[in-house]
Formats: sequence, structure tokens, C-alpha cells
Amino acid sequence: MCGIAGVLGADGNVRPLIEALVHRGPDGIRLESLPGAALAHARLSIIDLEGGWQPLHAAGSTVVGNGEIYNYVELARDFQLGEALATGSDFEPLLHLYAREGERAFQRLRGMYALCLLGADGRTWLARDPFGIKPLYTLELDGGLAFASEPRAFLQAGLVGAELSPDRARELLAFNYTLGEETIFKGVRRLEPGRIAEVVDGRLVERGRRLALRPPSPPPLMGEEKMDSSPASTPCSRTACACTSAPTCPTASSCRAGSTRRRSPP
Repeated sequence: MCGIAGVLGADGNVRPLIEALVHRGPDGIRLESLPGAALAHARLSIIDLEGGWQPLHAAGSTVVGNGEIYNYVELARDFQLGEALATGSDFEPLLHLYAREGERAFQRLRGMYALCLLGADGRTWLARDPFGIKPLYTLELDGGLAFASEPRAFLQAGLVGAELSPDRARELLAFNYTLGEETIFKGVRRLEPGRIAEVVDGRLVERGRRLALRPPSPPPLMGEEKMDSSPASTPCSRTACACTSAPTCPTASSCRAGSTRRRSPP
């Protein structure tokens, strides 16, 4: 578990945000000011203990992320990134893939993650894993946007008051969580699971959404199903068996037994 925070497109001090999240990253915090953004990361070191510090830079882009990209080794191998990689961080392959194919790179990730990516193309992104395992919250500012791993960061930094939303409070009491993107604190929103959003003029613009599970196929309408009359696809039945001479049919023996029982005595 790590903590991430940032202020995008507006003047702001990111240190109070990340200091509210040090319990998520006890191994140390790092902050960085970039054109139009201030990013911070509180690290719990798991992968590449020496080289995996963030904000992480590669291929002209920058990322801060919480969680783990499970398929980072496969991405590095499949896209032949070996010589280009400067660290063993699971987040670095994403930066190289983004340089090659832009926002499509987010679709290739498998894991549990919440991240902010500042692209070499000048675009800024927030993304979250499809199951919503790792949290990410946002707060609109005058001319910008703040993000953090927990709402408490905004409260402790003095960016928002602890004013509760009555509707969301009722949801919390009923379900032990709130629904959708709104939270119990007015003005604080969560980035919903699977969402890929671009930050444009300090506001989120959804560019994609990844589903955790594929929706089931709708059942066929009445009359659309047609029985295939070919022997290879005709199902066996005990009353009209078409497979008594087909040894490959898994139910042939039982069908033969059934037909034998129905045979008239000599």
C-alpha cells in the first residue's frame, strides 16, 4: 500500500496532502513540482527497493501510482522494452507504452492500481483498476484539481471542510459505503473503478471505462434458436436415440441401455 497525491493545473502545496497519507507509505515520501502540476508519493517498498521511487520518469512522461501492475514483466517482454527500462519498477513499462500508443496503454494493465500520469504529449490522466481495489479521490479547485488516496488528505490540508452530504450519510448508514462517485464529504468525489479520465482545464473528462467482468450475453429471442438436425449436433434422448452406433458419444451406452429396456420381448 502506498499513498499518492497531487495538485493539477492550479497553484497548490502538495506537502500537506501527502503528509496526511504517511501511514500508507512508511518508507518515505517524495515530492516534485512540474509545469502545471505538483505530485507526491508516500512509499511502501515492495518491488525494486532502490530504483522504484516515485514520481517516476521515463520516455518523457511521469507517473505516481499506488498498487501493483501484475503483468509488468509480460509487458516488458512482449513489447521488447528490456534495454529501455532504467528500473525494475512495475509502473515503468506503462510510461514506455504510453509513449508508443497513448491512452490505449491503460487498457493493457492488469493489476490493482490507482495512478496519475503526466504524458510527454501534454495530457494528464487519472486511472483506476477495474475492480476498484486501490482508491483515488478528487477535489475540484479554482482552476485546477487535487487528487489523493484518501479524503482525509483534503480535510487535513484545509482544502475542504468536513461538511457532510445528508444523502450520502444515509447511504453510508444503510450500506457501510456510498454509491457512485459522490462521497460523504461534499465536494469530494471518488474516481470510479475502471475509469480512465483526462484532466482538461482542471476537470475530469472520461475517455474510457474498463469493466471488471464482461456482461452476460442476452438470451436469444423466442424463435431465433434453430435446431441443427445434423447427427453430430443432435442431442441424445432415451426415447429417440441417434447415437447407439456412435461409440464416441459420451451417453451412447446409457442410450443403448434405455433402448434395450424399451425393446419388446421376443
